[in-house]
Amino acid sequence: MRGQIKLPLSISAALFSFSMFAAETNVVQLPPPANQTVVFERDIRPILETSCIRCHGALKPKAHFRLDSRDAALKGGDNNSDDVVPGHSDKSQLILYVARAVPDMEMPPDDTNALTPQQVGLLRAWIDQGATWETPTNHLIQEAGTFAFSMDSTLRYINVNGDQQKFRELEGTKGDSAAEVGNFSLSQSNNHGDTFTAEGHARPKDNDYQLTLSLDKDEVGFVRGGFDEWRQYYDDSGGYYAGFTPPATSLNTNLFLDIGKFWVDFGLTVPRLPQITFGYEYQFRDGAKSMLDWNAVTQNGVTKNIGPNVEQIDEHTHVLKLDATYNWNDWNFEDTARGEFYHLGEFQTNAIAYIGNSFENTREGSHYALGVNTFRVGKQLKDWWLLSAGYLYSHYDGDSELNQTTTDSFGYAWDSDVVLRRDSHVVSAASLFHPAKYLSLSAGVQSEWTRQEGFGNVNLGFEDATAIPPVFLPFPGTVDANLDETEVQENLNLRFTRIRYTVLFADARFQQQSIGQFEQISGGTPEDFLRDTDADNNLYDVRAGFSTSPLRWLEFNADYHRSDSDTDYNHLEDESLVNGEGYSAFIRHRDLATDEVESKLVLHAATWLKCTLTYDWNSSDYFTDTDPISDLFAGVITPGGEIFAGHYQANTFGFAAVITPTPRLFFSESFTYSNTRTTTAQNGDPSLVPYNGNVYTLSANVGYALNAKTDLSANYSFSKADYSQDNAAAGLPLGIDFTRHELLIGLKRKFTKQLSGALRYQFSQYNEPSGGNLNNFTAHGIFATLSYVWH
Repeated sequence: MRGQIKLPLSISAALFSFSMFAAETNVVQLPPPANQTVVFERDIRPILETSCIRCHGALKPKAHFRLDSRDAALKGGDNNSDDVVPGHSDKSQLILYVARAVPDMEMPPDDTNALTPQQVGLLRAWIDQGATWETPTNHLIQEAGTFAFSMDSTLRYINVNGDQQKFRELEGTKGDSAAEVGNFSLSQSNNHGDTFTAEGHARPKDNDYQLTLSLDKDEVGFVRGGFDEWRQYYDDSGGYYAGFTPPATSLNTNLFLDIGKFWVDFGLTVPRLPQITFGYEYQFRDGAKSMLDWNAVTQNGVTKNIGPNVEQIDEHTHVLKLDATYNWNDWNFEDTARGEFYHLGEFQTNAIAYIGNSFENTREGSHYALGVNTFRVGKQLKDWWLLSAGYLYSHYDGDSELNQTTTDSFGYAWDSDVVLRRDSHVVSAASLFHPAKYLSLSAGVQSEWTRQEGFGNVNLGFEDATAIPPVFLPFPGTVDANLDETEVQENLNLRFTRIRYTVLFADARFQQQSIGQFEQISGGTPEDFLRDTDADNNLYDVRAGFSTSPLRWLEFNADYHRSDSDTDYNHLEDESLVNGEGYSAFIRHRDLATDEVESKLVLHAATWLKCTLTYDWNSSDYFTDTDPISDLFAGVITPGGEIFAGHYQANTFGFAAVITPTPRLFFSESFTYSNTRTTTAQNGDPSLVPYNGNVYTLSANVGYALNAKTDLSANYSFSKADYSQDNAAAGLPLGIDFTRHELLIGLKRKFTKQLSGALRYQFSQYNEPSGGNLNNFTAHGIFATLSYVWH
């Protein structure tokens, strides 16, 4: 019964010596053996069942020490094989632990559940009399062998009026009728510590399946695996522009991705040996999804990018896993290895108005092999000092292809084939200190170095419109790109609890990053450029606050957060054949500063009422330093220097309440409101107007028990957003304005101990004026569920 502390083999001798010394010196202080003939069923089983079997039964026993059979008790656990020595209670470690004679090994750990001297005396007498276990099929063994099964099945009917695709995207299901197996589970265990479990669900209409299987053999190993697949739906509509007829369009097709994985893990859990897990996992995403990279639509000479766009995706990943942990001489060693093999294929068609409403077909593909290994070691050096360190190495080899062509004979045709290699080394060390009972301090440092190399070929083809007839000119070239990155990060965390009912805390993170970036396209193409840039970034992120509860009915938390990211750029070379100086060469410095205040007030006004108030204030400022920029036609664009590039501010208020006026009635509610505003430097451009708006969310739940077998429940949720730009006069307004309602009313009835049923009605409504109301829908659903539980 020592499950709270697990000691490695290497200190077993020391513990054994100490324990024997304790036994020899303290035996006279132990409660004497009971002066009676002990009957296991009458005298011992109740003690083990009440105080020991919860942590030391057949299922995952603490320290691998079991007290559910005589053989297991005599075998001992991780620390010793002399926990129970028949005929010698004075040499049995079990007696020292339950008598609380060994510091830090008191069992049960909670003093309030400590055994009485009379109970310890009974255990001593039982061991002295041979530790007999009269009934082989006693109650403890029977409890270890259990079987449990549960399953629910549902009939549903959903009717949707309006945009079916938007309903599927938001609700994750089709609007139709279906019969489905909801959740099911099965578990079986025996008195040898073997456990089998199976759980999952099946919803064929939505292509949603899950199955998880697990077979565990105590102190030997396990086999676990499963399959998981679900369908993510996407709306098929594009953007909205009030000046067009219609102002918004859709593809009238079903868009979805089937996402899933299959995995299997094999584990070795033999005591005193390394714990090893080997696994394989296969992940996939297949289907078509909508894009925010919308197509061009032209009406009456006006072109707006509001046409819906679709991307075809075929993504597959194979993952090999190997994990190992081992405890030796109070040291903990962990090694984690991953091998990942990835394939992605994408296809997309875009409308391009500037070359005569042609269509651009884009095919992308990428493949890579990634190997990662992480090693960590840790040790509790002192009771108040924990030290750990780790090392990670990753190697990446990949390639990507891009092919873009237009549907007409002219325009352009681009293709590229790039190979990428990356190596990363990460070293970290961390320490946790408890120098005083009321003070804890943790500190860590991590250093990372990455080298990335890329090389490939490009072929940029353009139409020469000056030739008669026009001709297509290819421009082959090569791409060379390298990246060197060095990063160091330090973390500090402090907790102080000396003040009564109060916790003070402070956290800090500092990061220094240095990047060397080289990119070049050469070969005489119109897109030739050369970039050689060094960048240095310094970041600090600090947070400080407190949590206090001076009164039983009052709790208050507050903290202040400040972060600042400062980057300097040194452009050694940045040139383009077309524009001269490359795009980013004029940017010399960037700074992002964020301030945030969070607070929470909890009031327990009465035993049946709890209220929570929250407030969050966030403010971020963006600054940029540039060189002077001028243009032959536009003249001076900016004189250079520091530019206040943007500002973001948000205020978020929250209120929540839990009300239980009677044992049969429960009510909970939460409401949040946030107002945000984002502005950028306008620089004379009327289309650069602020994003501004409000977001509201409300959730309310009520439950009422009609009687011991019947429950009523109702849930209502509301959300609204009107976050947008007001720039219709200068361009296309961006943002979203929607309102959504969800209502669920349910009745649950328990027919027998094993059988219960539920009937639910669901109402959903969605309105989106910013989409021209094309995405609006109203839905009604009825669900009947039957659940069966046996154990």
